[in-house]
Amino acid sequence: MAIVQRMRAQLKDSMKARDAVRTNFLRYWIAQLTTGSGEEVPDDQAIKKMRGILKEARGGQTSFSPEEVALIEEWVPATLSREQIARELAPAAEPIKAAPKEGQAMGVAMKQLAGKPVEAEDVKAVIAEIRG
Repeated sequence: MAIVQRMRAQLKDSMKARDAVRTNFLRYWIAQLTTGSGEEVPDDQAIKKMRGILKEARGGQTSFSPEEVALIEEWVPATLSREQIARELAPAAEPIKAAPKEGQAMGVAMKQLAGKPVEAEDVKAVIAEIRG
């Protein structure tokens, strides 16, 4: 089931429970993740949008309350830790070291990590460790 569909199912439960914070949160995100024509955005785009809000919140630049940020975290899959990223990049360590520029090393790493939830800052840190 898509994220928006799951949110709609939970909206009914939160309204019955009179959970105002969760109800408002779900209404907001259902509206954000539905296009003007009524179509729901794909899950990958929805997660990307929510992950962007989390990144802003961690930087202190958000209008969301701590409770709302916690709710967003429930919907966004956890990203890989730096240790997990290092394990994933181990097979590609030589091409990463051999890359003449940081950007090229990042490209090699991101190809290796394709489809996995990672934060770019964490990948950069692991690349720096690999390149020494």
